[in-house]
Amino acid sequence: MRVSFQRVITLLTEGGSFLLTTHRDPDGDGVGSMLALGGALSKAGKDVVLFTEKRLSPSLSLLRGAKRIVQRFDPGKDFDAVVALDCAELARLGKLADYSGGAKPLINIDHHETNDLFGDLNLVDTNSSSTGELVFKVINTMGIPVDSEVAENLFAAIQTDTGSFRYHNTTSTSLKIAAEMMEHGVNPWEVSRKIMDRYEPSRLRLLEMALGTIEFHHEGKIGMMTLSSDMFKKANAHQGDSERFVDYPRFVSGVEIAVMIRETGENDYKFSLRSNNEVNVAQLASLFGGGGHARAAGFECHGSIGVLKEDLLIKAGWFLNGTFN
Repeated sequence: MRVSFQRVITLLTEGGSFLLTTHRDPDGDGVGSMLALGGALSKAGKDVVLFTEKRLSPSLSLLRGAKRIVQRFDPGKDFDAVVALDCAELARLGKLADYSGGAKPLINIDHHETNDLFGDLNLVDTNSSSTGELVFKVINTMGIPVDSEVAENLFAAIQTDTGSFRYHNTTSTSLKIAAEMMEHGVNPWEVSRKIMDRYEPSRLRLLEMALGTIEFHHEGKIGMMTLSSDMFKKANAHQGDSERFVDYPRFVSGVEIAVMIRETGENDYKFSLRSNNEVNVAQLASLFGGGGHARAAGFECHGSIGVLKEDLLIKAGWFLNGTFN
């Protein structure tokens, strides 16, 4: 990784224009990392375009600099590199995957253990708490001073991916970086209120319906929640309003694997997986073409919801009884 790190630093230092993006349905780490690196590069005199396939969720749009993010750009624009942040596979870039497959060098900066190293340059460190932590190291090595805006976005990236410094990926390094960002003026409560703890009534209506769907399997070791498209319509909620709902079944005593199933289209579903201690849900998700982290992963699939749920329960059982190999 040291070689890749130095090559990334050299390209970002010597290049003049960059296209930065993150995965579809981005989270706080993806957006925070993109805004932080984009802000730092702009401060260093670089020409930077920040791109997401769709508009940000209402909460993430409150991050400083978020208004710079666009959903369209001139495809004929000459970039020195495309930088994909917090994305484990090329397909997760959505429409931009085709564009990034061209002649431009593609820099892949990520921390997911299931990253398939799709970039021309791959700065992937599974020991990092977040992509934000890696971006901090890049900015620091480039010698670009961190201002209050960059600091807030780095803090947001690390805070969200560590579950406010509660998850297994919280390390002394991530805490030290967060503390340093506070020295640059970051207020943890304000950041948390912006992106994690600001609920609209629609979110609570959606949560009320979602909690009513929770079911338990494998002697209470699996807690499963299902959200239909109709629920979102009835609650007048956005897809992003279900962020962290998967934690509710995970909080139940005895649950090892928490599952949230979200309908995204006709017979299209997104499965979010969480585990508490024993099961590597990234390995479980990989059986369905997905991935992520040992304690947090997911996948997307198409088919009958009943069949999909049964298939997941069977394979999850392999992990719970120790028969997966």
